[in-house]
This record gives sequence, structure tokens and C-alpha cells, in this order.
Amino acid sequence: MKIGILTADSNGCFPVPASKGGAVSTLIESLIRENSEKGLAELTIFSYYDEKAYKKSKKYSNVNFIWVKVPKYIKKLDSLFYKIIKKKSAVKAISYKSIFSLIYYIKYVSKYLKKNRFDKLILENNIPIAWIIQLSHYNGQYYYHLHNVPRINPKCKKVFDKCTGYLCVSKYVAHEIESTNNPIGSVAMKRVKVVYNAIDTGLFRPYSLAHKSKIRQEIKKQYHINQDDKIVLFTGRISKEKGLDVLLDALKEIRSNKYKLLIVGSVMHGSNNKDEYFTLINKKVKSILPNVVFTGYIDHSRLPDFYNVADVTVLPSMWEEPAGLTMIEALACGSPVITTRTGGIPEYVEGSAIVLNRDSRLITNLANQIDNVLNNLRVYRDKGVFQINNRFSEKNYLERFLKSIN
Repeated sequence: MKIGILTADSNGCFPVPASKGGAVSTLIESLIRENSEKGLAELTIFSYYDEKAYKKSKKYSNVNFIWVKVPKYIKKLDSLFYKIIKKKSAVKAISYKSIFSLIYYIKYVSKYLKKNRFDKLILENNIPIAWIIQLSHYNGQYYYHLHNVPRINPKCKKVFDKCTGYLCVSKYVAHEIESTNNPIGSVAMKRVKVVYNAIDTGLFRPYSLAHKSKIRQEIKKQYHINQDDKIVLFTGRISKEKGLDVLLDALKEIRSNKYKLLIVGSVMHGSNNKDEYFTLINKKVKSILPNVVFTGYIDHSRLPDFYNVADVTVLPSMWEEPAGLTMIEALACGSPVITTRTGGIPEYVEGSAIVLNRDSRLITNLANQIDNVLNNLRVYRDKGVFQINNRFSEKNYLERFLKSIN
């Protein structure tokens, strides 16, 4: 079966393979990796060109890459537009970080599809790439793979009406697109299938005691952490949606002072540009210094080291998060996880993580649970490993994905 996968985004041009990170790119790479071993489909990936991604792609078989090389003048337009729009507080600037590159991608792939057809075409998440179908007059089977709830209407009603099916990463997303308030129009549930995300459980796994002890010593030495300090871990973008400010407020209330908060992440993936929220975070950090360490961006392949040495991973999502990959990555490594009951997160971690209501008592409850976990590590460590391996391993993700489009 010939399958084409369209991967464009407008918030940073994340390529596949995922040389720059990105949840969607990482997930698509897991499909490629599994298909290289099993050869179940003939995959074609339409990806932004990136030199590291190009080199990494050479190790995969049963896949063809169509590289979209964005001209330098387009990238300069993106940079200028991003600087302008960042000044408008009412606009989520990240969504427009590479908007002109996205337009270039849409035109490039549209031309290709006028001459080429696939058995199945997958549009990964980004709603505006519906224009590829519109401009190319594509009449084959195509599916939207929604990792988020649609937020905009790209004025392509016929494209969405004729879409063969919708693959959603959680029941939460599936129910949201059924709503009449959905920007792309209400989607009948008979056209929707839930395909839960997957992670590389070969990468995200508990280390042996000896290896864990070695990595723990290395990380503590690198970040000047006292040997008897417990490690509280936060990973992800430093943005209001991820709830770092809430975690910092909670840490002011915990009883223990022998801990270090490791903040693994940046304002954007792989970037250390600062914004207004980062300024707010710095102010809150000062109230609990010297208990906070910023690591900056850490490559995805190194995250298991941090999850394995964390005494607790705290991810208090403050938006309707569609799934929760970070939560299951941490659980797969044996780390206790505290998160919030929002979006699709409970579908992924209920029964394995501590899931708190996002209400007026969240900060106090968060503080109490952090204290509870740090004082009862044997009870919580490794609690979710079996469930994650059983439900969310990429070892059977390709089969689940192919079944959903057949």
C-alpha cells in the first residue's frame, strides 16, 4: 500500500526525521522506524528539508522522502513577520513562526500531487494544509490525523466534507470535532477513529540500578546539585500552557527544602529566545532560589536520563492538552508523575500517575502531592511502566495506524 504523509507546520518547520524535535515529527519517525523493520507499507514523507534530518533519513528503508527546500528569502520573511507579530499580545505568535514557509510547502506539494496519487494520503494535524487538497484537486482517499483540536477555519469546506476519515489522538479530540462549534465543521463520529499516540519504549525505559546511579551522579555534578537533594523535574516548552508558573508557586508551599527543580526546556523547541512569560518565570524563580536549575533545550534522545534520575516529574498542564506524550515518556522510565485532569491526559495516564483537578486548590494540592511522593518514593517509582509498555509502545503503533485507515 502506497501511503503519503504530509508533515508541514507553521511554528518552526519541524522536519522528519525529527532532528529538531517536535511531538508530531517524533511520532511520524516512529512509524518510519517500525516500517523499516516490518515493511508493511510503502511510505512517502513530504518534509521540510533539514541537513541533519536528511542524513538521518538514510538509515531508513521502505520510505521515500520528498524534501521541500524553503528558499532563504522565504525564511527571512518568516523571521521578520514573527518579530512583528510577537509584539501583539493577543496573538499566539508561535503559530506564525514559519507561516511563509508553510505557504511555500503547500504550493510545492500541491504541484506534486497534481501528477502523483497514493492509495492513502495522511494530512498530519496542520489545518491549513487542507489547501494542498484544494489546489491539487486531489481525488484519492485522504485522512486528517488530528493531534490537536482545530482552532481555525481555512475556508476549505469541501476538503473537510470529502475527507475519507479523521484519526484523533484521544477521545477528547474526537468529541471536540463532533461539536457544531468546531471551526472546520461538525464531523460525524462514524468518520472518526481514535488512534492513541505511541513512544519508543526502547528509548524510554527504566535503567538498571547501576546505570541510573551513574547518570544521577553525572547530572548532579553537571548542574551543581547536592548529593542528598531530591530532583523535581519539569520538561517541556516554557509557556503558560505547560504550567511551570503553577509548579513554582506550589514549590513555595512544600515542606522539604532539600530538593532541586530541574527545568528542562526552552521557550521554543531548540531555541533559547526569551519572552514575557519567561520573564514572569524568572521572577517566581527568585522566591525559591537556589533550588532551581535551568538546563535549556535538551535533545529528545537525552530525556530518558533525566526521567530516570527524577524523584518526581511534575507536568501541571494548564490547557486542554489533547494527549500527553511527555507524561507517558516519564512514566515509561519509572518516574512518578503528577499532572492535571485536562483534555486527553487522563486517557493516557489515569491509574499510573497522580492526576489533579485544575481548580482553585491546584497549587496547594500540587504541593501536598510533591511532598507525598518525595517521602514515599518506593510506593510511586515504576508504577506506570507496565501500563505504558502495554498500551503505548511504538512496537505495535504501525499496525494500529494501518488498521485505522483500512
